[in-house]
Amino acid sequence: MKISRCAVSVLFLVLLCCGQEAGAQYRSDFSSVPPPGVLSPDPSKWWIGPQIGANLNTHSGDFITDFCECSFEDGSGIGFGMGVEIGHFLSSSFAFAVKVLYDDLRADYAYNITLPTEVENEGILDLPYERKNSVVLSYLMVNPVLQFYPVSSLYVFAGPAIGVSGTATQEYTLQLADENFEYVIGDPTTNLVEKDSGEIPRVESLRADVRAGIGANIRIGRGISFSPEVSYALPLTRISDDENWEAAAVRLIGVFKFDI
Repeated sequence: MKISRCAVSVLFLVLLCCGQEAGAQYRSDFSSVPPPGVLSPDPSKWWIGPQIGANLNTHSGDFITDFCECSFEDGSGIGFGMGVEIGHFLSSSFAFAVKVLYDDLRADYAYNITLPTEVENEGILDLPYERKNSVVLSYLMVNPVLQFYPVSSLYVFAGPAIGVSGTATQEYTLQLADENFEYVIGDPTTNLVEKDSGEIPRVESLRADVRAGIGANIRIGRGISFSPEVSYALPLTRISDDENWEAAAVRLIGVFKFDI
């Protein structure tokens, strides 16, 4: 009986020691902190992705259309932009990206004039007309930018852009603006007096501007971010050889960035 009590005591002490050792090992396994890179993986050093958005265009200066030998100035319009971007993080605060873009810089011009018009049974009257010119411009641009991250995910960027002209057309109309009269020679339903369209003459083949703006990286999935950007394009070249005809734009763009 004494031997049995002694054996039980020894067995109890062995189990107690094993339990303490196992508990210590359990606490050791769960108290170790994983490396920071496991909990918060560093962002990919490279990314690539498409971008699409809108251009709020402003044309300054004036130009003379060949259709009526009349000038137009200070037009505005909304175009679209699309392209692809590839970028690389230089450090936690700086990144470099190259954007290849199709930019639509269209604008509409319109103003009212008064012209002497022969009116049936009333002779010559001064009637109001509206002159319009819709200009469609597009460019293929390359825009390298440097991005600076003052805080995490928020960045400012700037860089030059240079490209070649694509579409450059215009559509001119002259329309009677007084609803009390019908223009019987043209289309009486629209009172359209004149209409013409064609290429914009003497368009500059190259465009250059400087762009700056702000953006943010929003993580939407594993290895995927969405980056809304707002920027301004300041023109360095003219649209054509008219002395001061230029096109600026506020660009609202969304970029889908895929880590590579």
